[in-house]
Amino acid sequence: MRPNSPESRSAGFTLLELLAVIGVISVLLGIGLGYLGKTDPLMIANSILSGERRAAQMTARAEGVPTEVWVRPGAVAQAATVQARLLEPVVTFHFEPNTPVLDERMRPELSGDDVAAGRFGHARRPMEDDKDALVHWAVSPQIADVRDGFLIRIDLFLEQRKSCVVIDMDPLLELRLDSDLRPDARIRLSVLGGGTELKTMQSALSMPLHRWATLEIGCDGTSMWLAVDDREYARVDAVGAPHQTPDMIMDVSPLSSPVPGIVDELRFMVFGFSPAQLLPIELQPIRPFRFTYDKRGDPVDVPTIVYEDLEAGQ
Repeated sequence: MRPNSPESRSAGFTLLELLAVIGVISVLLGIGLGYLGKTDPLMIANSILSGERRAAQMTARAEGVPTEVWVRPGAVAQAATVQARLLEPVVTFHFEPNTPVLDERMRPELSGDDVAAGRFGHARRPMEDDKDALVHWAVSPQIADVRDGFLIRIDLFLEQRKSCVVIDMDPLLELRLDSDLRPDARIRLSVLGGGTELKTMQSALSMPLHRWATLEIGCDGTSMWLAVDDREYARVDAVGAPHQTPDMIMDVSPLSSPVPGIVDELRFMVFGFSPAQLLPIELQPIRPFRFTYDKRGDPVDVPTIVYEDLEAGQ
């Protein structure tokens, strides 16, 4: 093909055509930036807040736990922030044989007898000749930071009325059942001043016998609770951060007081704040504002945010 043939000329853009395209793009970009620059800061703030509130509601509905969203003023010359307090999964123990893990720190040591027909597949039953707890797992702070709160759910099929320890996580948590299968719990919190405080609670209701049930223990820094099959059995005030140590171990159904039945899936979750979203710098709340939602995701407290610059302009 000759250099000056029509085919060669149509194979690409000329310099003039490229300059024309660049010019059009520059004009469009300038229009877009000008539009964004004129966008109402309050509209941007409301859009950010709506996204975080939606995330909190979705977490509440999916996991059946209360959630919240915080709007906090920024420091001097810094933007205010919006954060949703969400529930994040850490690990789930399914007890299926040869389950692969991405990180060996997530693999527990197991004892007991393999029960092929559990609630969701394979499960575990304590045996008299066990050498260790049914589940033995190192709760590394790098894997599970519980200081903002935690939630544990475990599926149990109880075969007799007998006291036992369901979960021992010294020094943070002991979850027990008494001889009538009523759950009780002890949680140690780090409190203001540098000390710790042990909080206790006990249910007046018993867990069912000879059927599967999900036992839940949770602590969110303001209260702790017990629930069975999504029904709350007990709740007490518990203000403080769950007390975690670097060498903490979780033992499920320890040898000293094993669960009288079968244990299936265990789910471990922690509370944490989403990455901070920055509000427009010109909008500063006069104080922190907190939006709260119940475990169904329904609003409990929906404050009206007052901004300093809007107040000054009135």
